[in-house]
Amino acid sequence: MPHPLNPSRSPCRHAMCALVLVALPATGCATFQAPAWPWSKPQPAVTDGEAESAVISSEYGPTDGEVGWDYFKGENVKKRWKKMLGRGPNEVVGRAALAEGDALFREGKFKEAIAKYKVTIDRWPDSGVEEDALWQLGECLFFTDQYPKAEDCYDQLVKKYANTRYLDRIAQRQFVIAQYWIALDSKQPLPVIVPNFVDRSRPLFDTRGRALKAYEHVRLNDPRGPLADDSIMAQANAHFLDHQWMDADYFYGLLRSEYPDSDFLLQAHMLGLQAKLRAYQGPGYEGSMLDEASILADQILVQFPDQLARDDAALVEKTRGEIAAQQAQRHYNRAEFYAKGHHYSSARIYYALVARDYTQTQLAMQAREKLDTIKDLADVNDNPFPMLTRVLNPDSLKEAELDAMVETDTVIARQTDPASPPIY
Repeated sequence: MPHPLNPSRSPCRHAMCALVLVALPATGCATFQAPAWPWSKPQPAVTDGEAESAVISSEYGPTDGEVGWDYFKGENVKKRWKKMLGRGPNEVVGRAALAEGDALFREGKFKEAIAKYKVTIDRWPDSGVEEDALWQLGECLFFTDQYPKAEDCYDQLVKKYANTRYLDRIAQRQFVIAQYWIALDSKQPLPVIVPNFVDRSRPLFDTRGRALKAYEHVRLNDPRGPLADDSIMAQANAHFLDHQWMDADYFYGLLRSEYPDSDFLLQAHMLGLQAKLRAYQGPGYEGSMLDEASILADQILVQFPDQLARDDAALVEKTRGEIAAQQAQRHYNRAEFYAKGHHYSSARIYYALVARDYTQTQLAMQAREKLDTIKDLADVNDNPFPMLTRVLNPDSLKEAELDAMVETDTVIARQTDPASPPIY
């Protein structure tokens, strides 16, 4: 009889354990079987010369059963549908299709090889086999003049396999494609909104925009590669030729800051200087471009004293004079504005600035004459009720309060600093 409170103390249980211990040496290891893990794949019978690989593709993780909303994701639905149709991950089929595609590729049958590489990508994804198939597919599209599809395929390869061994060659292909599209758009331009249904070597829309995007892919995919600075320079030149001065200035500046050892460094300085001058819209607009251009001109003369040709050095000196004249015009116009409003103190500041800092310009003499004219004039008072404003203006009260707070902080700081002189 088993124990009423502890069934494990039953004598029958001890008898069963003894039988198991006696039976184990007789049967040996043949009685043990490999556990059926939740993610292990059943090995089907070989049919039609194909068998599903025992290797687990990363497309199907340890658990195939998605939970929650993940179950209804498009990619998960697609995976289940492919598996139901017998087109799930299969290494044997993928490698066989890759071998057939390579054989066709060596024979120059690129169109026929495209279908084989697509089978490899479809049947054995997320593997080194797919990486090779993506590269070969891009090459087939490139050699059949399907440049938009080829560029997309190269970019897909880099996005999925960031450290791919084909990175250098992909950069070369994308750079050549971008060059071709820029030249094609210059020779046969199409409006951006007009689709291209005839030439498969150019994109459906916006050939020039796709070319600039291909240049950007070269730099972003391999930022320290041999063509990274070339792609930036090509982008900057394309914007410069299209009179897009702000964009050209950005890319020239990017090359100067990110690739100081580039062979295009001097050109980026010279063309960047011209882009800044052309981006400046006049004395009535913001003038930071002039200040940046002045700094860049000085930097060119200091950084490239031996590399500048005589004509280039003369051009930079001439540009410095133009920048000084434009800056003097800005200050002079501001002085005229204040003088017209009878704010003579502010006007005298800007007239003096022109006369002192821009002595080589024609406006310097006019500024001195203006200074002599208004040197004794007092500013006009724009406030019709000064006493009332002084008492009731909340801004004035706030300013007085802030001044008092600053004075209090100064007194406290002096009292806490032992090195400071005493306050009486």
